[in-house]
Amino acid sequence: MSHPPPRKNRLTMRRQALIRLAGVMITLIVGISLIGANAFFTRQQREIEQKIDITRAFYAETVPRLEAQWANQAEQTRVRIEYTRILEEDKESMRWARLNTFLTAQWEFVEFSNLIVLSPQGEALYRYGTEATRLPITDKVISGGWYFSSDTQELYRIFQLPIWLGNTGQGALVLFKSFNSGTLQSLLIPETHLHLHGFGRLIANSDPFTPAEARPGEEGLHKEMVPPVIQIDQRWGDNPLAPTLLIHREFKESISLLEFMLRPLAAIILVAIMVWLGLGRWLTRSVKRIEALEVATHQYAGGGSIEEASRSLAPAHATHDEIDDVADSLEIMMHQVHARDIEQRTYLETLAILEEAVLELDCDGRILHASPGWYRLTRSPDNLKGVSITEFIHQDDVEAMRNLRSSFQSREKAQALLRIRLRNDTGTEQWAECRLIAQLGSDGKLSGIRGVLRDITQTYLHEQQITHMALHDALTDLPNRILLEDRIKIATRMASRGSHRVAICFIDLDHFKKINDSLGHKAGDRLLTSFAATLRDQLRTGDTLARWGGDEFVMLLPELASEEAARTVVNKVEQALKVPIRLDESNDYVVTFSMGVAMYPDDALDVEGLLSHADRAMFYAKTQGRNQTCFFGEVADKGGGKRELYIQNKLVEAVTTGRIQAWFQPIIDAKTGECAVVEVLARWHDSEFGWVSPATFIPIAENTGAIRELGYQIWQQTLAAMIEWRERGRPIRAAINVSKRQLFSSQFAEQLVGELATNDFSPESVIIEVTESVALLDVTNASERLSDLHHIGFHIAIDDFGTGYSALSQLHEMPVDELKIDISFVRRIHEPSGYSMVQAIIHLAKALGLKTIAEGVEDEATATLLRTLGADYLQGYHFAKPMPGDEFLTWLFGKD
Repeated sequence: MSHPPPRKNRLTMRRQALIRLAGVMITLIVGISLIGANAFFTRQQREIEQKIDITRAFYAETVPRLEAQWANQAEQTRVRIEYTRILEEDKESMRWARLNTFLTAQWEFVEFSNLIVLSPQGEALYRYGTEATRLPITDKVISGGWYFSSDTQELYRIFQLPIWLGNTGQGALVLFKSFNSGTLQSLLIPETHLHLHGFGRLIANSDPFTPAEARPGEEGLHKEMVPPVIQIDQRWGDNPLAPTLLIHREFKESISLLEFMLRPLAAIILVAIMVWLGLGRWLTRSVKRIEALEVATHQYAGGGSIEEASRSLAPAHATHDEIDDVADSLEIMMHQVHARDIEQRTYLETLAILEEAVLELDCDGRILHASPGWYRLTRSPDNLKGVSITEFIHQDDVEAMRNLRSSFQSREKAQALLRIRLRNDTGTEQWAECRLIAQLGSDGKLSGIRGVLRDITQTYLHEQQITHMALHDALTDLPNRILLEDRIKIATRMASRGSHRVAICFIDLDHFKKINDSLGHKAGDRLLTSFAATLRDQLRTGDTLARWGGDEFVMLLPELASEEAARTVVNKVEQALKVPIRLDESNDYVVTFSMGVAMYPDDALDVEGLLSHADRAMFYAKTQGRNQTCFFGEVADKGGGKRELYIQNKLVEAVTTGRIQAWFQPIIDAKTGECAVVEVLARWHDSEFGWVSPATFIPIAENTGAIRELGYQIWQQTLAAMIEWRERGRPIRAAINVSKRQLFSSQFAEQLVGELATNDFSPESVIIEVTESVALLDVTNASERLSDLHHIGFHIAIDDFGTGYSALSQLHEMPVDELKIDISFVRRIHEPSGYSMVQAIIHLAKALGLKTIAEGVEDEATATLLRTLGADYLQGYHFAKPMPGDEFLTWLFGKD
């Protein structure tokens, strides 16, 4: 016998074992690789730091030593010039001629290519060298210690020494030491290249390196250079004008990362192979033995015999271990269950005979045997053998019994539950419930019918009462919304087949609240009951009066020839209700009401549209002073926007007074089941309209410009909630919906970033949700605005994805992180078309590297299917509905 197939998408133990072994091996390889890589880079960094320290120490000692050497050479030059006493010559022309001759003769021994002799007053008395000739003599140039010639691209170290000028007095000798590539080459050590940077440019190189590659302030390893080098910046003294010596030391790795990692990786792979070979066969045998347990269990559970199940258990007995013990226990349990099934069947049959009426019928429905309970139930004589059961059944139910007998004979059914009425002489209906079973002979054909009957008259009457209560108003006994909508559907369906019309009249009592407040709720109930009775008396046969709720009623007028026929009924109702209604013996009350009328098919074709338009016409009647009737066809032309205008005024007032509330709905991680994100939703409760749908007031806020202030209030409440979540140890990201006006506002991003920074939040903690239509309203500008937000750090989500007009190319260009699958697709996921659409969206998102959020998850079956398809996050009433802040805190921390 075949056993039930395993559940779909089941993860078998064999696959689990393979996955776990592979997971351990991969984790081991990745872990060791990461540790080895970390060790390698730590070792490399230490080597770099060591080379930096050694090189910096060498040049920190070499630069001052060279500077001292230059200063000593300058002093020697001054001494040689003074020693010749040339500068003490009285004749100035002879003095400078002799000095020029001396310098020319001593040139190869002089370390300085340019010099200037200054008078005690700082005036240039003598210049030697090309740069000295062109150099303007200023205290800033001389005292700076360094001079760069833009003409010759030469750098000079300037030394100023006092020198005796004879009768002229104490002057100054200014010497220029040329600093060039040759100087740098004298400072070279192995594996180094030197570059001198000063006066905003690269002045000299020790070798032909590209100047652009040497810039101060970029110390450390430069792998982009060939070969890689370590840069060290060494300032040449404390003088502000002093250049910076850029030292490039070649960096050669002592060992490559591949060589470093090769041995541990080889060891890991060897261990993995050994573990795999050692455990693989054992796991395979063990899994097969466990699978034998599963096969045997399914066989027996599916109705197979114990012998078949025992044969299937043979592989499990291959080795005497725990699996063998389980197989023995399973066989014992199957024998015990079989024995208990037989015992329980006997007990149930006996119990049924004692408590209920038991019948045994032949194939034609004639009574073969009846328990005493049957005679008590039917009040018939004891000997009824051979009498057909249809003799005791109400004539309207005889056909149902015959059909059931035919189903047994054709083997379409093996058992059935049937409710029938029994004949009696009291004139009242007596209901019985029949549980019938087909008895088959050895040839497989119907041999008889056995059944149990019980009296359910009282149960049936209670059910009828409950059904009536479910479809009628408890106070007025009028049909409620459910029954009304069903009758409207029937009326419109019948009207669509002919040329009839249907009228829906929405009625609301004027100032009913004053009656409750002044006379009490009991008086209000009496008024509603009397009003309903008066109203019902004016209707035609076939019309329906229903209580919509509170002081609202709805009249359904089917099969009207024209709109004038509806006006006739409406006028009749208006005239009848002008008569005062008596509330008690001393009080009469004149009731006024406002009525709105919608006609089928003129105003709408469906139930929702007719009720909505009738309500809209009624509301317009109230705004026109109450106590009147308005037809939607008239209102749509001259007053269709009145209700929206009224809601607009109330909305502006609510925004001004800060009555817009932020509600929170969690978004669940599909893998962990934890709350990962919270979507923030705007909610508005008005004293007259109650809870107004966001689909109504958000577009109004957009059109009036109130959306910015409304959005700011929601943002402030969101920020306060995020602070509280963080203080209580649950920092959760918040997803806020952004309108078109907010997205294109120049101050929107700046305001969000500023307030997040003030409260120590990063932009990554906020998800910006925009609808697909808004994101693609102006693709260029929207993409630019979203790119700015994304660059700042905000995550971007496209809401209601699949309902707009996006193209793949546009979506690919958008800086988007997440796609929210529209609720309309999720609700149809159990249909082939809906399943294909959701699957396509998830595959598209994964191809683009995007996360997916499924909205409108209402049950576990949908959630499981979405997890299987690969959805990342789930949102809907199955997990939690939108909640005010306090309720959300209870939900969030109550779970913890």
